[in-house]
Parts: sequence; structure tokens; C-alpha cells
Amino acid sequence: MSQVFYKSKSNQNRIKIRNSSRGISLIEIIVASALIVLVFGGLLGFFRSAIELVGNAKARSGAVALANERLEYIRSLPYNSVGTMSGIPSGLIPQNSSTTLNNIAYSERVLIEYIDSPDDGEGVADENAILADYKRAKVEYSWDDHGLTKTVTLISNIVPVGVESTDGGGTITVNVFDALAAPLSGASVRVYNDTGTTTIDVTKSTNASGVAQFAGAPAAANYQITVTGTGMSTDGTQVTSAGNPNPSTPPVAVIEGAVSTMNFQIDTLSDLAVQTVGLPTTESFSDTFTDSSLVNTTTNVAVGGGAVVLSGAPAYVSSGSLNGTSTTPSIITNWDSASFGVDTPPNTGVLVQIYSVAGGTYTLVPDSALPGNSTGFATGTIALSALDPVSYPSLALGAELSTSDASSTPSLLDWNIDYVVSEPPIGSVGFSLLGAKTIGTNASGTPVYKYDASHSTDGGGDLALSGLEWDSYTLSLSDGTYAIVEACSPLPYRLDPGVSETLKLTLASAPSLSLHVYVQDAAGNSIAGATVALSRTGFSDSDSSSACGQVFFEDSLVSASDYALDVSAPGYESNNESGVSLTGNETLIVTLSAS
Repeated sequence: MSQVFYKSKSNQNRIKIRNSSRGISLIEIIVASALIVLVFGGLLGFFRSAIELVGNAKARSGAVALANERLEYIRSLPYNSVGTMSGIPSGLIPQNSSTTLNNIAYSERVLIEYIDSPDDGEGVADENAILADYKRAKVEYSWDDHGLTKTVTLISNIVPVGVESTDGGGTITVNVFDALAAPLSGASVRVYNDTGTTTIDVTKSTNASGVAQFAGAPAAANYQITVTGTGMSTDGTQVTSAGNPNPSTPPVAVIEGAVSTMNFQIDTLSDLAVQTVGLPTTESFSDTFTDSSLVNTTTNVAVGGGAVVLSGAPAYVSSGSLNGTSTTPSIITNWDSASFGVDTPPNTGVLVQIYSVAGGTYTLVPDSALPGNSTGFATGTIALSALDPVSYPSLALGAELSTSDASSTPSLLDWNIDYVVSEPPIGSVGFSLLGAKTIGTNASGTPVYKYDASHSTDGGGDLALSGLEWDSYTLSLSDGTYAIVEACSPLPYRLDPGVSETLKLTLASAPSLSLHVYVQDAAGNSIAGATVALSRTGFSDSDSSSACGQVFFEDSLVSASDYALDVSAPGYESNNESGVSLTGNETLIVTLSAS
């Protein structure tokens, strides 16, 4: 029995040993590994941040030490020796250099300039007419910190001993304005002159008043000035050249003790896309109101018999409205225009608006997409080409009728929405683009233009022009293959600063004779729906101006100089011109004054 008992006890011991020696499970390994990663990952991030913080502090301390050292050196110099190479004032200190400290590479920039102290008056109010009252030294050290540029800047005033002096120099004052003639701060102004005993080459930024002042410039001729800014146009003086022998703004001279003032204009550059296309194929949604089948909703109006009128005859209600059914083209390149006919006796009116329709809900197209839509349109044609058919796939017309005479009602006679189904591109069209700004004249007195270039659209009829200055640009086709039937917007094309726009040119085979008429208001805005009539003995033709305010005549024309052109539009004084000459493909701009 004892032996059996002993064996049993041994078996129990063996079982216990096996249980205590069981291996670690996979889940326990994963959990332990995750904890280790979290703990050591956090510690690693902490140590990395600490190292970067210490490194940045070290770099900054080095920059401060270098800047202080440089300023101490500048302050130790005689006053007349404080200046930079090619700078104003001139001296032996480099404007730009580099150095290394503690294995850190620094870029050094030193700007030393004269300051006009307000103590004795500034500018023209200076009591002694000396604007170089003292010098200011600005020392800047920059270094790279993991792809970011860090900078330390120190500034110190250097005051002369005794009476202030221009040291034989004068002052260049540069005023910089934007396209609206408002002072422009932060513009970069470079003054350069290599015709004297030392080369002057210094750049400053305009202050909050758009002014950059270079006091103490050595008296000399031929100071060149260039003004620009990041993403902005460039203006400045021009030197005489073969292409521009008579520059309109030649280099400026500095006279001892005098101030030379120059004014320049710059602004943000723009992009212009040019498209050349053929005559479009258009379709139209229209309603002549013979019945109410194309009307969605009405309030206090009667529809039928070819008109919409206020209800309640013979005593009409004061106002009413209606919305037409929407049109959703299955194929559309772009929206073109909307037009309508009205009869408005005295004391009555009709206003038409454009709605976007989605899921049966009518939403007024905002003025940001269609200017004037919130107020409504009283007459004429409404240009819709700016409405993107992707954003506005479905449109409808709405109208408000009103009267202040109960015995009279306005009538809405018809309306329609036109849209372009197809517009074939015409590729490889050459043209010249000429800006209106000039920079001088040539030997024969002909203007030299700031922008004068030749271009061509690609095979798909597209051309992207980037970095154009705001200006009024004249576009002329390079050969006689095509004629411009319509240009939206009108030509010459007014390009504003800081915009990205598209100029679409609709072309047709050039006839031997044609007249392209632009109708605009006094502000240069297109007038759509104007009646344009061209006539002479034995000939008469008329048409309504398009959404872009244009009409193109080409049929049955003969070469003559006795054509009469009569242009009229509701709300404007008529314009009647006689003695219009047609000898080729002519263009005429007609301006109507508001009545």
C-alpha cells in the first residue's frame, strides 16, 4: 500500500510541475509588445521633442549672438563708414552673406538706411530739408529648422555726432499704388545705379503709406527703379534701347540736397484662357402664354390668349406673380440667354428673375452668379453664359407684375431660355494681343507697348495665358481665314487684377465684307437686346444684340461709305451714326447713354 501511495504522490508532483511550466500564450505576447511600444514610443517622442527644443534653442541663441556681434561691429564704425556694399548709404558691409556657428549654417542680411526723424519735421515739412537725420541698422539671421526658415532680427539706430548732413547726397522717394490708385504697402522697390564710382543696388519695402524712401543717395544720374511684389506686376524706369529709344519713364537723377519723387503702379497678376469655337447650335425653351400648360404656379394673375395679366379686371389687383415650368436640357454645352416681351403702360411694371430648380424647389439664382437677379430684370435680354450647367442643370423663369393704377395692367407677352447644345472648337487660330499701356515711343513716334505678343490656340481651340498685367487688351486674328462673330466679353478685353477669366471667340469663315457691332453703356458694360439697324440706299437689315451685346452683319453688304447705323435700347438714348464706311471686316463700338 505504501508503494502505491508513493507513486500516486509522485504523479501528483509531476502534474503540478507540468502546470507551473506552461508556456506564455500568443495573446499575452501581443499585449506585452503593445505595452512596450506604447511606453517606449512615448518616451522616444518625448526625447525627440526635447532634442528638437534644445537644438532650436541652441540655433536661436547662436543667431542672437551673431546678430549682437554684428551690431556691435556696426556701432563701432565711424558714422560716415556705416553702410552696405552697393547700398544707400554705401559702405563695406555686405548686404547678404553666410556664416556657420556650432555646425549651424546661417544666412545674414544687413539693411542700413537713412531715417527722417519726426523731431524736425518729416518729408517736405522737414525744417532744414535734410531727410537723412540718422541711420538705422537692421541685422537679420536665418537658418533652416527641418524645412522651416527661422529668423532672428535686431535693430539699432546709429546717431551722428554733431550736425546732421546728407554727405553730398539727395533723396529718392518712391510712391507705389495699386490699380485703383490706393497706396500699396509691402511692395519691393529696387534702386540700381552702376554709372558712378560705386555701384548702388539696394531693395526696400514700401511702408503702410506705400512709400519707400532712399535718403542719402549719392548725387548722380541714371538711377534705375524696379517695383514689384510676390505674384504682382512690375513697373519702373526704362533705359534707352533699340526697341524703346524714347522711354516714357527714363532713369531718375539725384541732386544733392533735393528729393526726387517717382510714382508707380502695380497689382496682382491675372490669368486669361482664350477659346476659339465655331458657330453654336442652340435650342430654346419658350412660352407664348396661349394657355397655362407651361406655367408652374400663379398668384393673382390670369394666363391665356398670348399674355399674362393681373387678375381682377376691370379693377386690377396691385401685384401678382408666376413661375414657369423648368427646363432641363439633356444635352447642353452652356446656357446662353433669357429674353422676354412685355407691354407696360404707365404706372405698371414687370420684373423677370431666374430660378434654379431641384426636386421641384425653386431657388433664386444669387447675384454672385447672376448680378441683378435679386432685383429682377425689367427689359431686354439676360445673359446666362456665366451660369455653369453643372451647378445649374435646371432653370426656370419667374415674373412679378405690378400696377399703381387699378384700371391698368402690365402684360407679359412671351419668354424663352436659350442654351447651346454644341459648340465645335476651332484649333490652331493665331492672334496678336496688344495691351493699352505704353512704355515709350520709337524713332518715328509710334507708341511702344508694354505688352505686345503673338499667340495661337492649340488643336482643341484653347490657350492659357498666365501672369498677365491688368490692362485693356486688343485682340486681332493673324490672318484672313476667320472673322470674329462674337467675343464674350467684348473687345478690347478689360482684364482686372487678380482674376482668372475666359475669353470665348466665336469664329466663322471671313466674308469679304462684314460689320461687327458692340453695344455698351457708358461704363463699358454690354447691352443685350438692343435693336441695331444698318441701312443705306437699297439696303436695310436689323437684329437684336446678343447676351454679349453684339450683332454681326455680313449678308448683302457692298463696299460703301454711306451706311447709317441706328441703335436703340429701352432705358437708353438712341445712337444714330451716318457715314459708316465698310471696306472690309470692320468693327464698331456703339455707346448708349442712359435716358
